[in-house]
Amino acid sequence: MHSLYIHIPFCLRRCIYCDFVSRLYNGEQAEHYVQLLKKELRDIPSETFFSTLFIGGGTPTALSGNALTNMIIHVFDSFQFSADYEATIEANPGTVDRDKLTAIRSGGINRISIGVQSLNDEELTFLGRIHTGKEAEEAVELAKAAGFRNVSIDLIYGIPGQSLSSWKSSLARAVELEPHHISTYELTVEKGTALDTMLQSKGCPISSPDEDRTIEMYEYTIDYLTSRGYVHYEISNFARPGYLCKHNMNYWERGEYYGIGLGAHSFIGKTRFSNTDNFETYLHNLSTSRSPVREKEKITDKKALAEVFFLGLRKTGGIDLQAISKLYGLDIEKHFHKEIKELREAKLIYIDPSGSVLRLTRKGLALSNEVFIKFI
Repeated sequence: MHSLYIHIPFCLRRCIYCDFVSRLYNGEQAEHYVQLLKKELRDIPSETFFSTLFIGGGTPTALSGNALTNMIIHVFDSFQFSADYEATIEANPGTVDRDKLTAIRSGGINRISIGVQSLNDEELTFLGRIHTGKEAEEAVELAKAAGFRNVSIDLIYGIPGQSLSSWKSSLARAVELEPHHISTYELTVEKGTALDTMLQSKGCPISSPDEDRTIEMYEYTIDYLTSRGYVHYEISNFARPGYLCKHNMNYWERGEYYGIGLGAHSFIGKTRFSNTDNFETYLHNLSTSRSPVREKEKITDKKALAEVFFLGLRKTGGIDLQAISKLYGLDIEKHFHKEIKELREAKLIYIDPSGSVLRLTRKGLALSNEVFIKFI
């Protein structure tokens, strides 16, 4: 299975927590960038057969409808996709209307991920979002009206000043929209972001919720969404049966993928490589027929095995120890005896009765980084 990721770095406004590869929208720059994306796509062997496509950002829907659909059609004209392909585009409320969404859907995109983040207007204003809760709800309905039958929404918890009751309210309103998929992410304060600067400033009247409160929010999320029919299939992701994100599952299962665009990452064969995240360098290299690739890393068996654990354990289905032992020619339980013993004693992981599948416990889901670090 091959996946294709295309990065659109443009946003109408930069959110205070964002440390993604993004920049403010400029129509002329965006048009030039899309032309260079098409050029970079030529580096992918034309016979490559894709099962998933993901157009992320940034805010892909910051582009004009014509620029976006032109690019989408070009992708589908350039490569073959499986009959049951999944093609996702990220969209933000405030950057979509019925015509743009209809054009995107007609171009071949069959899944949309809407960056709702919160349905509380005060929280949205604090985060620097350009939309209100009502506009977010309208965007979900517009997507359905445009023909999308696979709609995902993103929500954030652990926002400075956010209460548990506010988070519960956002979750309840989100479920009422009947999306097929919900991603819930704990807000991480990244160094160098506007949010980090704000929280570090003297006399700042707010602070991030403490760890106990964010864990309480996370555990409530699991209980509430599963009680409403969503399958908790990955640490941060919930889906109606049959609507797991195929593209992300390919990442977590170490499938191959090509990444196109500014700062995009790829994994082909046993090599991971990444593009430059400098906008001017990317434009210059593509314009002068040079590669935008900045770094390449050959993945050793040792590194691959570590990835199997810290990527595979993100899935609530866990990892198959017998299959991994066979693949790498070693007894995994013996190889990681000390780590597995310590984590089981800490009640962060468990091995199912068959003795084959290793999973995170409920406690381990909330403290997953403490587990992953043991296998890196």
